Amino acid sequence: MISKLKILVFLFMVGAADRSLAQPENSGVKLPMISLHRGANREAPENTLAAFAYAMELKINFIELDVRTTSDGKQVIMHDGSLLRTTGKDAKVQDVRWEEIQKLSAGAWFAKRFANQKVPLFEGACKLVATENKRREVPVNLYVDCKAINSKEVVTTLKKYGLLESAVFYGSVATLLQIKNNYGNARLMPSYPGEKLLDELISKINPYALDVSPNELNEATVALIHSKGVKVFSDLLDNYDNEREYAKAIKLEIDLIQTDDARAVLSVIKELQSTNK
Repeated sequence: MISKLKILVFLFMVGAADRSLAQPENSGVKLPMISLHRGANREAPENTLAAFAYAMELKINFIELDVRTTSDGKQVIMHDGSLLRTTGKDAKVQDVRWEEIQKLSAGAWFAKRFANQKVPLFEGACKLVATENKRREVPVNLYVDCKAINSKEVVTTLKKYGLLESAVFYGSVATLLQIKNNYGNARLMPSYPGEKLLDELISKINPYALDVSPNELNEATVALIHSKGVKVFSDLLDNYDNEREYAKAIKLEIDLIQTDDARAVLSVIKELQSTNK
């Protein structure tokens, strides 16, 4: 297990967290859950234990992470198929053994003080979250982006650390069905296929939520998906990671906003609540 001391070291590295980020009490506004994309990637290098530890101090609901498989079958946290951008090694994750990957720095590209951050094993991230959840009133959940996974290994690891029931899995329909075969109650989230294919998808996969592109978010689409008993999640990233888009999504009563900036989302929530008092 990752010790309490190691967690404190991670937090010391990224600085003291702002505990005012707990979501405000409801004042007539339906509050979306918040997922931090690749952890707190603006404060620490994406998809590292430092980014995940910092994210948990921000009191968000989900941490999103990306899982891939090494050449020797290890489940690691890495967004890109290539190791080049975040470690400097010009090779694909699937072609490199874990013992070689763990020698690389996954944080030096971000800042010198993070040079000792490594590409984490998926199990390492689960250990950290499970340990930290023990001191939280409301536990954080994992939003697992299944890039190229061994479904059985991922399900087994989540179960080992008590995170399986609360996890949400995003990926292709084929991958999500593999997960469902390993855990029938898995909370699956495919991409929204459009109105014409919605019933077919629901019948095939029984999703917990749908990932709806921000340019498809509108009152009719959200109402349609909710009428099927399915939640609406949306990635408000890049050009959509701004106050105008947060406010639109909140007013549409979507269920989760994924962002790189939790502080900005919570600021908009507080502002909307103050106008509804």
